[in-house]
Amino acid sequence: MFGAVRRFGVSQALRASAPRSLSSLSSRWAPQLLKWQPPSTRSSALARSFQTSFPALSATSAEAAESPVSAEPELVTEFADLQTKGLVDASIVRNITSPNRMGLTTMTDVQSQTLHQMLRGTDVLAQAKTGTGKTLAFLVPTMQNILSDPTLNTKPEHGRRGQATAADIRALIISPTRELAEQIAVEAMKVAAGTGLKVQTAVGGTQKRIGLMKIQRDGCHLLVGTPGRIKDIFSDPSSGVSAPRLNTLILDEADRLLDQGFAPEVKAIQDLLPDPFKVDRQTVMFSATVPKEVMHMVKRTMKPDFQFVKTVRDDEVPTHFRVPQKTVFLRGYENALPSILELAKNYQAKQQADPSLRPFKAIVYFNSTSEVNLAAEAFNSLKSEPGNPRSGSPLGRMRMLEIHSRLSQGQRTKSADTFRKTPEAILFSSDVTARGMDFPDVTHVLQAGVPRDRETYIHRLGRTARANKTGEGWVFLHDGENEFYTDRLGDLPIHEDSQSLPTAMADMSKPSDNLSPATALTISQMKSAMEEVSPLTRENTYRSQLGTLLQSFSSKRHAIRILNNLAIHGYGLSEPPAVSANIANNLGISKIPELTIGPSQRRHVDGQGSQSSDRGFGRPSDRGFGRRGSDRGDRGDRGFPRRSFDRDNQDRGDRAFDRGRSSGFGGRPRF
Repeated sequence: MFGAVRRFGVSQALRASAPRSLSSLSSRWAPQLLKWQPPSTRSSALARSFQTSFPALSATSAEAAESPVSAEPELVTEFADLQTKGLVDASIVRNITSPNRMGLTTMTDVQSQTLHQMLRGTDVLAQAKTGTGKTLAFLVPTMQNILSDPTLNTKPEHGRRGQATAADIRALIISPTRELAEQIAVEAMKVAAGTGLKVQTAVGGTQKRIGLMKIQRDGCHLLVGTPGRIKDIFSDPSSGVSAPRLNTLILDEADRLLDQGFAPEVKAIQDLLPDPFKVDRQTVMFSATVPKEVMHMVKRTMKPDFQFVKTVRDDEVPTHFRVPQKTVFLRGYENALPSILELAKNYQAKQQADPSLRPFKAIVYFNSTSEVNLAAEAFNSLKSEPGNPRSGSPLGRMRMLEIHSRLSQGQRTKSADTFRKTPEAILFSSDVTARGMDFPDVTHVLQAGVPRDRETYIHRLGRTARANKTGEGWVFLHDGENEFYTDRLGDLPIHEDSQSLPTAMADMSKPSDNLSPATALTISQMKSAMEEVSPLTRENTYRSQLGTLLQSFSSKRHAIRILNNLAIHGYGLSEPPAVSANIANNLGISKIPELTIGPSQRRHVDGQGSQSSDRGFGRPSDRGFGRRGSDRGDRGDRGFPRRSFDRDNQDRGDRAFDRGRSSGFGGRPRF
């Protein structure tokens, strides 16, 4: 039932009632939970530990252990009631409800239905969709529990606020990406304002030493970070950071953490934390889905009386079925960027005619970092009058932003914050923003190329139509990828649109006088902008696309022809760039006559001083041979053709990837 809270007790009475309580769960849940018989020694030790860490709740806990059924407190649905009912500190409530601050009034389902369980220190597994307020759901009770901790001094004393230390960490929040971690930390600082609570971050892509100095100088009560950096800090005795009295461990986006291979890091972090038999620890997992990997983690880390809170209705229509979605087949991939430009211009014209429409705010996803970088540079070079550097952009003052793992963390944070605050913008992105990121008022999600799998497509699409807003999704792909596209996304309600964007089927190899004036102008604007992008960037983008396109076409030779046309008619190069013999051999394309094979030793230096080569990827982070940076937890891009990824970034789109098939699906090539 929607919003129901399922209980799984440790006592014999609760175990006896398990079939009844489990009957409402799916058939996938029941067998796993019924097999779980936790050791009695652990239960008693945890009970003693619980009374030590949460003395005010010990009586309630003892009563709950003796009774198979306990009365649930009344659900609170308004943030203001958290103060009037004496549940949450007045400062926290004021920060949330004040119009000058967060300005929130009504709690979402996941916030109201997990509140009492988390305030009691109960382990919680909460299933809720992204965009439903999960961050506040775990921040509010966690911060209240910290403030209620009698061993922690956060209140003013003798005119001065109690000084926090690097050993005062009471709550640890683990997030799969840097962007998500920083997004959580920003919200946490808003909620904690004026309470004396110290919030710190520990994410890859930043200088570890500076972060440690900040924690050591200012102290920390709540630490938010990514698995690699957190593990690095807690495993380093010289860091001076510890959590001897940790009360709460929170895994945000638990399904993503575990699906992307973070289980070893999470386990290593848990091993570095205080012994749960000595210092009781509340474990909380928030997840959009509950696959078997999450259940395995639940069994290993949560107390037997954990509670499962589900706020997703079984009959609820998911985003990827209710958002209008369209496919645009391209004559060639050289038509992709002009088509995206045409789409943006068309929407702007509609919005000018109908001011009730929201401004155009889009995320454009690509399957490689180099494509993201090239598209952003080209769109930032757009001019209304091609060849006239003083003419404005055909999109007016619309901001053009980019975000991917090759940027510094500061650059990525700035791009995300700017896009979040700007009403009209285009964010060119790799998959680093595909899950969990909350960008308000996104009207369009555009995807260039076939996503690597169905889940990637769905999570990208989930960046629009959030918070009860509308949105739409578009996919741009070559006609020859139809069978690969059908295999990956054929069951989704994506409808072909062959009318809205004439630029998509224009022959860009022929003179523009065969095109309509509007189409000719759009193509001319994009070609002129592409000339402003460095030849090296264009060459490296060509090489980075080899891995993705070879997988989506049934004929490798056909894929090379498509890519060569893109290089000449889209990127404006005089000839297709050379590919090293080693890469050609590894990809099985060395005998394709249309491929230009060149030396692998030649190196260049770009304008930022980064080296690149003809070996297939433009910069060392794209080539990535397992070299680690200053953050041992951030495993840089490890290279093509093996499938691997930067786990802290979760940016698989930054690498060419191996879909497990080298020659597509045997469909007829369509030229």
